[in-house]
Amino acid sequence: MNTEPISFVSPYWSGAEMMSIHLASIRQFHPTAPILVSKRGGDPEEMEAYRAEFGIRYWLEECTYRDALLRLLDRCETEYVCLTDHDTVLFCSLEPFLNDLGNGLYDLVGIEERIRHRPDFDWRRVVPPINGWWRFAPGYTDATFLLFNWREFKAKWGLRGVKGRRQPGGWNYECHYGICQKLKRHKYLLPYHTRKYGRGNLIKNDDRAVLWHQWCGNYRVWPRQPGAENAPGFSEDWTLLQGAELAFLTDYPDLDFSGLTPAWGPNDDIHTEQLAAAREYPTGWRGFVTTDLPRICRGPRGGLRGFPARLLGRGLATLDRWWLMLSK
Repeated sequence: MNTEPISFVSPYWSGAEMMSIHLASIRQFHPTAPILVSKRGGDPEEMEAYRAEFGIRYWLEECTYRDALLRLLDRCETEYVCLTDHDTVLFCSLEPFLNDLGNGLYDLVGIEERIRHRPDFDWRRVVPPINGWWRFAPGYTDATFLLFNWREFKAKWGLRGVKGRRQPGGWNYECHYGICQKLKRHKYLLPYHTRKYGRGNLIKNDDRAVLWHQWCGNYRVWPRQPGAENAPGFSEDWTLLQGAELAFLTDYPDLDFSGLTPAWGPNDDIHTEQLAAAREYPTGWRGFVTTDLPRICRGPRGGLRGFPARLLGRGLATLDRWWLMLSK
């Protein structure tokens, strides 16, 4: 029986080892909280095992991350919700944050989209345009970990309130940014690089470890995405991600967090970085023409020849998404 005011929701593609640790860590600190999972790629036996061990609710759904997130939020019945990826590991109870949210100290807890690549990663070769940032959208939080009062949000804005408007000054834009735009008082947790676990980040609140995030935990499905193998640095990046995750799984729970370094660029001139991003990544119609349209046309399936089919599929998915949002 649920006795907690919070639900955890996780879209999930692949990575059973990390998923098991993820669920166990939630249950360690929140033994009765609902855990809702949308699984892409089938495998009911795996999900049934999680249901039996951890008491999760799950749905097998062939949909995008955005649609999985919306469907899971629609099913959430508790006052608070924590959006969290399956490749995260919780290190403490979230009760202090829930108390602060309830007392009005802030209305959203998350990790700001200001995360630099590791100093030893050759980002200029793999992702040359973004000046060394892994994530950059100041003022927004990643859905890796996002905690807020869902009941109040839904009553005021409905499910459609999740969708935001793209603003200039960021390299990234995600489907949930409407939450960050409407809930304006943010409590940011800070990410750190470690020596040992590759692209993962230790997330801290002051001196207390809150979360581990092993970025790109769905890397196993990348080779099945058409065109993925042609991406710059694909083979090397895949190998590095695999090795970093293996190192984490081998050490867990006796993890080596020595030699931490800030990952959020505390000494960077963020205003200058925003101006550069706004120039290179415009918004509105100009952004659609220069960025979105070329990406849609070349696509992974058939280039221009496959464009009509992709456009139709995207249109149908969009209609389904808007029907869900507008009806709630």
